[in-house]
Amino acid sequence: MSENPVAHVDLGKLAQNLAFVRESVAPAVKTMAMVKADGYGHGLPAVAKRLAAGGVQWFGVATPGEARALRAAGLGNEILLLSPVRDRTTITELCDLGVALVATDEASVDAYLAADLPRTLRLHLKVDTGMGRLGLPWSQTAEVAVKILDGHDLELQGVWTHFSDSDAASRSATLAQIEAFELALRELARHYIQVPLRHVANSAAIFAYPEAHYDMVRPGIVLYGYHSSDMIAAMEPRVTPVMRFSAPITFVKRVAAGTTVSYGALWQAPHTTQVATVRLGYADGYPRLLTGLGWASVNGVRCPVIGRVCMDQLLLDVGAAGPVAAGDRATMWGGSGPDAEELARSINTVSYELLTRLMPRVERVYSN
Repeated sequence: MSENPVAHVDLGKLAQNLAFVRESVAPAVKTMAMVKADGYGHGLPAVAKRLAAGGVQWFGVATPGEARALRAAGLGNEILLLSPVRDRTTITELCDLGVALVATDEASVDAYLAADLPRTLRLHLKVDTGMGRLGLPWSQTAEVAVKILDGHDLELQGVWTHFSDSDAASRSATLAQIEAFELALRELARHYIQVPLRHVANSAAIFAYPEAHYDMVRPGIVLYGYHSSDMIAAMEPRVTPVMRFSAPITFVKRVAAGTTVSYGALWQAPHTTQVATVRLGYADGYPRLLTGLGWASVNGVRCPVIGRVCMDQLLLDVGAAGPVAAGDRATMWGGSGPDAEELARSINTVSYELLTRLMPRVERVYSN
């Protein structure tokens, strides 16, 4: 077994989670799988290949580098880069790679028109219906759509928006966003503009808002085995985490009552116990904020993180875990360990952050 932290990724569970998504939408509805942030920390090429084998037509990415990585891995699926691009050279490269880009306003369309386009550049027009990050008001949708349609070597392939609160118990904000999106569609129809792909539904909306499936859905965190709220989890309880994260124990010792460990002497042994040093720290992506809050499974026993989480190491109280030796492994989340969402909530964040912050020195090992 590796002497490094390892993210054990079960691609069979990934495929199963995708199947649960597909069961929730009509057969004609396409799927754009979110694989940004290195496949939510699971490893972009392997994750994308398995999802493609499961029938995913589109991939959503956040950076040009992620789009390049998909093409370098031999994936010919459709790709949408979710953020606008301004650099002309990058626009040309992505167009040549067959990557669809986002139009957020007239200025973004002007940037695409100014680039050297080796083929028709497909654009997805982003409508801001309430998220407030990117996009134009619904009232300007037709105006910018006409500019795209009139542009040389530009194609209006999609129109989309993003929900800000689709996992909440209150439905008012999301219903208002759906209505704003419908107004944008009506504005396009008033100008006799038909767009092949309308897409708005993220992981939560796939289950909570079937009326918002349109032509394509965009599952993200659900593919990797988590939901963004307990309410959504109750709607599709079969989803299971894809990753089990483990790290090696490098040193074990007995300590007497009153012994302190790690920076700041934050923890003091309440009685004689056994302490294990684990080769894992915040430089690997394990949050320093989990100091005194996290736990791991050793020999199937819950063992608390004690003392300050360090850059490359942390400590566990393994006194209740029976015989423990250097070379054993601690399960940090997944499997017999804690749920990543549980850990995330203890430090007021989300499972997304724990998964995506895993650093390159964490090995990815794949199984089915």
